[in-house]
Amino acid sequence: MTPALAFLIVAAIVLLGGCATFDPLEDTRIEAEVKARLVAEKNANLTRLGVVSSEGAVYLSGTVQSEEERARAVELAKGVRGVRRVVNTLEVRAAR
Repeated sequence: MTPALAFLIVAAIVLLGGCATFDPLEDTRIEAEVKARLVAEKNANLTRLGVVSSEGAVYLSGTVQSEEERARAVELAKGVRGVRRVVNTLEVRAAR
């Protein structure tokens, strides 16, 4: 094996190894912490919102009663360590 080929192989391994994968247990922790923060919110009922985390992206789903509640849910999710982004699909529906 030539030194150039050996260098290319080592470089490829280092580059591919640098593409870190996201720990699935981290997603579980993120989901649990976001849900806990939503439940603990005193000024809004955010307990029935759906929360899914995938590779640090948090997906919020469900309905809220106002734009303020929608914004608060996003704010709470963004405050959790490890959250890279929040995908907000919350619908605003006024209480009947």
